[in-house]
Amino acid sequence: MEVLRDSGTLVIVASHLEPIYRELGPPYLEVCAIPKSGPIRGYQHYVESYPGLLAPTESLSELVVLLRAGEFLNNKNQIGLNHYRRIFSLNPHASNFQNHTQDFRHRYSSASAEAEFLHIYIDKIVIPIPLALGTSLYDHFLTWHASLERALDVACLAFDESVKEKLGIIDSKSDLKNTKDLYAWNMWIGNPDFYNEWVELLFPVLKALDDISGSLPNEGIQSRWSGFVSERLFTVYINHCRSTNRWNFVERPVILFEDSAVIERDSAVIERDSAVIERDSAVAGIESMLKSKSWAATIFLRVGERILKRLLLFKRN
Repeated sequence: MEVLRDSGTLVIVASHLEPIYRELGPPYLEVCAIPKSGPIRGYQHYVESYPGLLAPTESLSELVVLLRAGEFLNNKNQIGLNHYRRIFSLNPHASNFQNHTQDFRHRYSSASAEAEFLHIYIDKIVIPIPLALGTSLYDHFLTWHASLERALDVACLAFDESVKEKLGIIDSKSDLKNTKDLYAWNMWIGNPDFYNEWVELLFPVLKALDDISGSLPNEGIQSRWSGFVSERLFTVYINHCRSTNRWNFVERPVILFEDSAVIERDSAVIERDSAVIERDSAVAGIESMLKSKSWAATIFLRVGERILKRLLLFKRN
């Protein structure tokens, strides 16, 4: 822990693994935030047992615990939030500028290698390459999280109120309906001012969600509503900041760590899907050609060609 205290950079790694604190290798600090017995009791367990993780007592969101790493943020000039299965690819010379998968067993060595390049981004805010969803963020959210529609609506209203002083009047819900690219996974690395601003804007949203938590799912993947909603609002925030040149952003690929069996399975699926996409593209191209005016204009030439072939065949016989 002393190495982390002396380092000028701290990247908190949200983990679902024990122990509570585990160094992924400086400057990464893993923090386990999975509830022991439901979200409320789980939150209390971590705040009471590990007072270095400070958070407003009125908010019981796990994301708050991760964002407010109290004593560990003193004297830092870079602060970030990553995930135990996702870290930024920071090597500016890397040939792969796409989000990509690595075997989970290599995450320690990969994290150590990427940390060597953190100093390059000292005056920038590192965010993920956005995911192109092909549909609006609002519609995409409802497709995958239909049971959380109320949560998203409440969060949008709370966020609009929260950002008035810093960003002016915005309409988060409308922004989500007109945006198709998502800055996913609640990941970033930036300076303390960026960290403090985002936390200040996000806390009222998490408090508003906690107020209606009794009506939200508390089991299964949909119980992670704070994270799902937050990454949508993070996208709204990034887009507004970019439109006003508020921060100096740089997009970096994300390394996604998976078990080797999952990588093999996903590779097979990608290969299969690529073949299907290639086939469908070829079929669409043919159909488009057949419907085109240029194709229709050659009908007399094609009919004449068929007649000529039949005449030649008749002559041979």
